[in-house]
Amino acid sequence: AAGTPDASGPFARLLPAGRAGTVLLRTLRYAVRDPKTKSAWVTSLAVGLLLPVITAVQGNGSIYTACWASGLLGMLMYNQFGQDSSAFWMVAQTISSRRDAYLELRGRALALLLVAVVYVVVAVLASAAFLKNWSAAPEALGLALALLGSMVATGAMTSALAPYSIPQDSGYKNVVPAQAGIAWLSILGGLIAGAVLCAPVLGLTFWLHLSGQHGLLWVLLPVGTVYGAALAEIGLRVAAPRVAARLPEILAAVSKG
Repeated sequence: AAGTPDASGPFARLLPAGRAGTVLLRTLRYAVRDPKTKSAWVTSLAVGLLLPVITAVQGNGSIYTACWASGLLGMLMYNQFGQDSSAFWMVAQTISSRRDAYLELRGRALALLLVAVVYVVVAVLASAAFLKNWSAAPEALGLALALLGSMVATGAMTSALAPYSIPQDSGYKNVVPAQAGIAWLSILGGLIAGAVLCAPVLGLTFWLHLSGQHGLLWVLLPVGTVYGAALAEIGLRVAAPRVAARLPEILAAVSKG
C-alpha cells in the first residue's frame, strides 16, 4: 500500500503516483480525523489569517504581517513523526532506503503545501485589500513563499534530528514533560534557521526599497517563489538520509506519549 495511492475517490486520482501520493492522502486524512492534528491545523489557519486582517482593519498594519501565515503553517512541518506516535513503527517498516525516506517526507510536505500555498496567497491578498496597497502584494507574496519554503526545509530537518512525542491522553499538552527541552530547541532552532535561510530574499527586498528601485519590486514574487521551492526541496533531500539512518531513534522518541 506504500507505493499506490488509494484511488477510491476523484481527489485521490489527481495525486502523484507512487509513495508520495499515498503519503499525501494519508496526511490530509490524518489532519481531518486526528483531534490533536486537527487542532493544530485549525489554530494555525485561524491565527495566521486573523492576525494580518485584524491589524489591517485597525489601521496600523503592514502587508508583511501576512508572513505570519507562512510561519504558522510552516510550523506544522515540524515534528512530523511525533503526530504518528507509536504508530510510526508501521511507517518505519516501509522505509528501507534514502529514497523511501525522501518520498515519505515529500508526501507530507506536499500535503502541507497543498493547503499552505493557497492560504498564504489569500492572506496576502486579503491584507492588500484591507490596506488598499495592491502594489506591495507581489513583493509580500514572494517573501511569504520564501519563508514558507524555508520552514518546510527546517521542519523536515528537525523532524529527523529532534523528534518528540505528543501525548495522546491529554488534550492540553503537546509534548511529554521529559521532552519539553527538545521541543523548544527544535522549534526555536528551526525558526532561527528558517529566518537565516530567508535572509537573501529579505535582503533583496530591503535593497530594492533603499535604492529607490521600486519598479523592480515585482521580481520578488518569482524570486521568492523559486527560492522557497528550492529551499524546500533541498531540505527534504538533506533530511531524507538522516531519517533513514535514525528510524530506531525516531521511533523511540515519538513513542513516549
